[in-house]
Amino acid sequence: MKLIDRHILKNFLAPFIYILASLLGLFLVYDVSSKTARFLKHDVPFLAILRFYSLYIPQLIALGLPMVILLAIVLGVGKMSKNNEITAMRACGVSVLRIACPLFIAGLLLAGFGFLMFEKVVTKTYGETKRFDDAVKGRNIGKDIIHRGDFLTDESGSLLLFEIYQRDLKAFSNITWKKESDNPRAKITIKADMAVWIEDSWWASGVKVVYPDDRYRFIPKMKMYDWDFRPDDVTGEMLPEQRTLAQLSKRIKRYRATSGNVRGDIIQFHRRMALPLLNLIVVAVALPFALRGGRRGGSVAIGVGISMLLCLGYYGFSVLLSLLHSMPPWAAVWLPDALFGLGGLTATLRID
Repeated sequence: MKLIDRHILKNFLAPFIYILASLLGLFLVYDVSSKTARFLKHDVPFLAILRFYSLYIPQLIALGLPMVILLAIVLGVGKMSKNNEITAMRACGVSVLRIACPLFIAGLLLAGFGFLMFEKVVTKTYGETKRFDDAVKGRNIGKDIIHRGDFLTDESGSLLLFEIYQRDLKAFSNITWKKESDNPRAKITIKADMAVWIEDSWWASGVKVVYPDDRYRFIPKMKMYDWDFRPDDVTGEMLPEQRTLAQLSKRIKRYRATSGNVRGDIIQFHRRMALPLLNLIVVAVALPFALRGGRRGGSVAIGVGISMLLCLGYYGFSVLLSLLHSMPPWAAVWLPDALFGLGGLTATLRID
């Protein structure tokens, strides 16, 4: 590694470490203080709190890396620019892209690190941290209750979705069942308020049967003859955040074949790659603020403020697009990355 690369990386890594530590510290202080009353109300053991935050910190790091990288470049390289080090390098014939090269390599490595964090760590810790957070908020998440589950009821691909399943009562609430069949006329959708296991059979109440031609009829109570599963067979599916890319891909293919709603899984599949890639993209976004040089150049503080607004805008824009069902899920995820990358690269190449 050449001296110029070591010098640039040193100026990047120092602020990267203390910005990461500072943002984590600020968030943890705020989160703990906001939950203290609930911890005391539910008499949560101190060791359980420590375990929760030890599992939660990797999720925060994976999500917050792009902002940390962006701020570290603006502060670290911006300081070099303010001290006229960038001007001296360019006077010696070093191009902007050559100066940026070690930063892009660092961004690429951090993109890989972020991907592994999501794939190997977050998928394993998300479920436990969410259950703990729900419990602190007073939600009933006991082992006898499954929230928002879905599973295939038979080999033909008939899909059952439910809001709540109570194991002790052997009862579903707010169900939707889509019966699959080789005969198009037999493909019906059944919606019901409840379904209960009574005398070795499932009985649904408040039933609405929807036929393929959009006709429907209401039935107060009916026996679910096609349900050949027992209460012990009922399971709740993992949340999309808990699945690896391979699991998401398999689920998307399976549920597409049964006309199931997999938009959330598709969004999570693409987001799992788009968010780590943002660790590389933000390098191009940060460089225009950091490299415009000289003692009379733009203020580093202004660059930091604008950078934070850009990151917050990215997250907000991503969430907004994912809610637009008229937009394909892959486009909703990748469009913010494309706009940020194109804008940042264009601004970097135009630096005099």
